[in-house]
Amino acid sequence: MAKLIQSFEEVDTKLLELSKHESFIAKKEAAMNERIQNIKQKFDEETADARAQKGLIESEIHSFCLQNKHEFAKQRSKKLIHGIVGFRVNPPKVNQLSRKFTVATTLGFLKKLFDGKYIRMKEEIDKDSILGDYAQEKIDDSRLASVGLRVDQDETFFTQIDWETIKSDADGQ
Repeated sequence: MAKLIQSFEEVDTKLLELSKHESFIAKKEAAMNERIQNIKQKFDEETADARAQKGLIESEIHSFCLQNKHEFAKQRSKKLIHGIVGFRVNPPKVNQLSRKFTVATTLGFLKKLFDGKYIRMKEEIDKDSILGDYAQEKIDDSRLASVGLRVDQDETFFTQIDWETIKSDADGQ
C-alpha cells in the first residue's frame, strides 16, 4: 500500500517524480508518432503506382459505362464474370441552384413566396445568456428552478509541472 503524503514538500517531491514519468511517456509517444509517420510514408510510396493505376482503371470503366448507359435502362447493374458494374440511384437531396443563390437569399425567397413553409426553426435554451444574467445576478437559483434549470460549477483537481525549474535542476546535476 502506498504511503500517504504528509506535507507539501512531499507533494513537491511527487511532482518531480510525476514529471519524470510524463517526460518518459512524451518521449515514447514522439518516437511512436515518428515510426507511424515513417510507416505511412513507406506505405504511400509503395502503393502510389497501384493507387494511380486503380484510379485510372476505375475512370476507364466509368467512362465506358457512361457511353453505354442505354445498357442499364432495364437493370441498373450488370453482373460480369469478375464483378458487377452499375449505377445506383441516390436518395433525392435539395441543393442550391447556383452560387448566385446564397442560403440567406434562398431563405428570404422562401419566406416571401411560401410564407416560411420550408424553413425549419430550431428552438434551444440560450445557455450563454442564462450564465451571463446569472453572473450579473439578474436571475437567481429560485427563478431558474421554477423553469427546471440550475447553474452548476464543478471543481477539478489538477497538477501542473514547472518544467523550467525541473530543467534547471537537471542541468545543475
